Amino acid sequence: MRGTAGKILYETLKSYGVTCLFGMEDPIHVFHAVDRGFTRIVTARDEKHAAIMAHGYAQATGRPGVCASTFGPGATNLITGLLEAQRSSVPVIALVQDHPLRLKNKNASSELDHAVALAPYVKDVTRIDAPEQAADAVRKAFRIATTGRPGPVVLLCPSDVMAAETDGEPWADPAYVHFPANRMRASRESIAAAVDHLTAAERPLIIAGGGCIISGAERELRTLAELLDIPVATTMTGRGAIPDDHELAVGPLGSTTGGRYGRGQISNALFSEADVVFVLGSRTGQICYSDWSLPKRETTLIHLDIDPTEIGRNFATEVPMVGDVRDTLRDLIAVCIDSGLASKNPAARARVAELKDRWQAEFEPMAQSAQTPIRPERLLSEISALVDDSTLIVTDASYITGWAMSHIDVPGTGRFILSPRGTGGIGWSLPAAIGAKMADPSRKVICLTGDGAFGYVFNELETAARYGVEVLVVVFNNGTLGFQRHWEQKVMGRYLECDFLDIDYAEVGRALKCRGERVADPEAIGAALKRGLSAGGPYVIDVVIDPDATAPIVGFERILESDMVH
Repeated sequence: MRGTAGKILYETLKSYGVTCLFGMEDPIHVFHAVDRGFTRIVTARDEKHAAIMAHGYAQATGRPGVCASTFGPGATNLITGLLEAQRSSVPVIALVQDHPLRLKNKNASSELDHAVALAPYVKDVTRIDAPEQAADAVRKAFRIATTGRPGPVVLLCPSDVMAAETDGEPWADPAYVHFPANRMRASRESIAAAVDHLTAAERPLIIAGGGCIISGAERELRTLAELLDIPVATTMTGRGAIPDDHELAVGPLGSTTGGRYGRGQISNALFSEADVVFVLGSRTGQICYSDWSLPKRETTLIHLDIDPTEIGRNFATEVPMVGDVRDTLRDLIAVCIDSGLASKNPAARARVAELKDRWQAEFEPMAQSAQTPIRPERLLSEISALVDDSTLIVTDASYITGWAMSHIDVPGTGRFILSPRGTGGIGWSLPAAIGAKMADPSRKVICLTGDGAFGYVFNELETAARYGVEVLVVVFNNGTLGFQRHWEQKVMGRYLECDFLDIDYAEVGRALKCRGERVADPEAIGAALKRGLSAGGPYVIDVVIDPDATAPIVGFERILESDMVH
């Protein structure tokens, strides 16, 4: 076809099924070529939020999300969102309007070497230097974003190049429309060694990381667990790999969920007891591996990951396995079946049941608490009672992550809880929820955020209202930066400037053309949630919670009353 490079670029995006473009309307020659009957232009209030919206879109669809910005500060605003996508292994493609080539190195307005500025936060930066390169550049971006460990890619689009007429072929390579695009399998030798260790173990444990969700390995994971009677723990990004009501499911592990009232007590106990641990698609980071105190030195570790640089990074690994989780598990299960290997281990199931009952007995009084200000455990239990397989929970970082990962029951398999675990930066959940809902309107999307995090992003409520995005936003309003306050109290014996004014964020939502209400009575939570879920548009519930309530973080079990000074 004949057209501007911007037109060819957009038509190639369209051929890949891109239904939303998030950001400011630059590169302008791309945006003005958009078929608005197919692709929705979503103008965000901040480019950072546009990148996060694209992240949510990718998570909800299994296809790369696309965001855009102008040059200079518009491009650097993308960085926080792109970094989270990089660390979370999510394919996001950023279109950055670059200066005309004729103005390079002349100190043009807002001039920046975008490749140098953005390269540390993405898998690749490609500048389109000639109009005939536009379609190939898009295909390259999708290929890089979806292969290996998925991640973000930047396309630099000089405005004079985008405006130039050219001939192009805007077709999509079907191999790279979805992620993961290609699936390598671990070696037969490593699979045989893994089978030997798993079947000989007395107390094996599987840890399902985010790679299980990316790979779509939920069915294979369940098959293996049931075949060999192995309990399954998850990392935070692995939540959804197995439903919580499965008798071998032991919930999220680590320091964020393993403290008082935390479901992580179950998986941490089994992790500590395990003689063989099979890690699937996990970067073995600090939080989920309890400051790397688990696994113990005497534990045999098998580690399967698509990225060979992650295997052995933090722990001695007996069996390294490089490959896609789903397809490698298929091969491993076939070896077990062909060899007649299976295990019935009633002791393992009994131990899981014992630990679950113990945790439930501790948690239940808080889940039913009538205290005011409201206990977060009560609020999360009310939310948990309303979710189903079609629900997508999008959480912010910090306390909200620990509360949600621990206290919301996962009802099925697949992407159920999204959170910014790549970097742990607050101010993420609202734009991610908007992007996810616009990507898949059939899903019920609930955004969970603290008042501190919400202060970063509540301007995007106007975006949600402008586009009629049906997202329920629940603000856990304790009037303070909870984690920072309690960490200072724990370490320093007092805290400094962490408290906020009493702000009704439902009122803020109404000012930004959303509906909403404030809840201060725990008995009113359920009805408010139901109103929000049936509102037909964005709805903000501002819930007044206990400022002294801590997330279930190990070491936060007891903040002494004498230390609670300001």
